[in-house]
Amino acid sequence: MPFKYSCFISYRHGQRRMMQQIINDLHDALSSEIEIWMDKEVYLDRERLQGGDFYNEALATAICESLCMILVFTPKYFSREHTYCAREYKAMEELESRRLKSWGKLWSLDTKKNKQHELIIPHGLIIPIVVRGEDHLPHEIKKRRQYYNFEDFLLGAESINSRSDFARQIRNIAKYIADMYRTLETLSEDPCQGCESFVLPTEDEINLWIDEVQGPRPPFPMP
Repeated sequence: MPFKYSCFISYRHGQRRMMQQIINDLHDALSSEIEIWMDKEVYLDRERLQGGDFYNEALATAICESLCMILVFTPKYFSREHTYCAREYKAMEELESRRLKSWGKLWSLDTKKNKQHELIIPHGLIIPIVVRGEDHLPHEIKKRRQYYNFEDFLLGAESINSRSDFARQIRNIAKYIADMYRTLETLSEDPCQGCESFVLPTEDEINLWIDEVQGPRPPFPMP
């Protein structure tokens, strides 16, 4: 298959231990489950963990070469000041639109030929995991996508795998990704065609979209 990665983890950087530990623990838990199902790695930009805010254009290729995206949501994810996460989200949304069309064509063809094998039709290629700020998750995402709430996940000695409820959700995510991958194996079209030249939306394009999805800024309080 043309995909290089099972999924791309998209998250806001953090200079403190809490965010770094959450991302590392999530990556480790998901990678361990994915490894059972398929031979594709989970992509994580580790430079971002150090607090860097410089966008590496090579990430656009990595997004395109990923089957799907894990959106690690915090209230700063769709920031107007730091737009790289929003650009990643919209880039995967564009890829999702293309790939779901291919799945739709395959489904129609499968039905016409009365094939008996099971064909998995995905609900989407962007999987949000809320680690903080569920109330801030944009309505556009809440109404369109199934998301997982990890707000009760604490730090310290605890890990995702030590909590059966979180571990079960990670297993469900990994199985969903594996099911999508098996369906892709039957596609005649290359879902990664053009990845070498794939680019993210520009700053100007994404700022307009952020204003729409975030809604108007709250008015400055009057004295």
